[in-house]
Amino acid sequence: MLKKIQLYFVRHGETYFNTCEKIQGWSDSLLTQEGVNKVTHVGKIINRLSFAKVYSSDLGRARSTTEIILSENKNQQVIPLEYVSNFREQFFGSFEGDQLNIFSKLFDLKTINKVSVANDSELAMYFPEDEIMDRFKLIDPSHDAENSLEFWHRIEQGLRHIFSESQNGDKILVITHGAVIRKLATRTTRSYHKNPDNASISIFEINDDLKMKLNKYNQHNL
Repeated sequence: MLKKIQLYFVRHGETYFNTCEKIQGWSDSLLTQEGVNKVTHVGKIINRLSFAKVYSSDLGRARSTTEIILSENKNQQVIPLEYVSNFREQFFGSFEGDQLNIFSKLFDLKTINKVSVANDSELAMYFPEDEIMDRFKLIDPSHDAENSLEFWHRIEQGLRHIFSESQNGDKILVITHGAVIRKLATRTTRSYHKNPDNASISIFEINDDLKMKLNKYNQHNL
């Protein structure tokens, strides 16, 4: 029998790096009060559903988001929780903490009649996601930034781990990051998706061969 599960991806709440337009991969910053408020709201929505397990990125902003969401769990039994590094944000190496306008330096924007781009989400409107990651590693002085092979290897490992621990029909909650959700959506649908909002919900269905279907994207209500 073909096993299918539903993955409810929630992007972490707004952080101070988000408001300052700084690159935030494996580097971290605290949730803003607005971030806390919106995560509390999504927690009330999410906890209307019954989840078999919660998985969270192990980065601080995702942990804080997870704690707030689970604190809104007033009616259910305690949900098993696991922090996993597989669902961290993309790693930007030497560029961690830089301003987002660094993305304008990755490609010759004259070819798309642009002077600059605001972030990687906008850049992905014009260039393939994997090519952007590969270029980032290439220009990183330390070459520590993740390329597409490294990024997808750990994400797919994480998906396999979740799937192996799940039963057919399970609903699984995953607290993660904007680029992770966006790249999964783009890869699944083979079409462009802008970065999901902080504290938004995106729902995927996944089966035995890790084939995914996107059911909802960047939602604030269910």
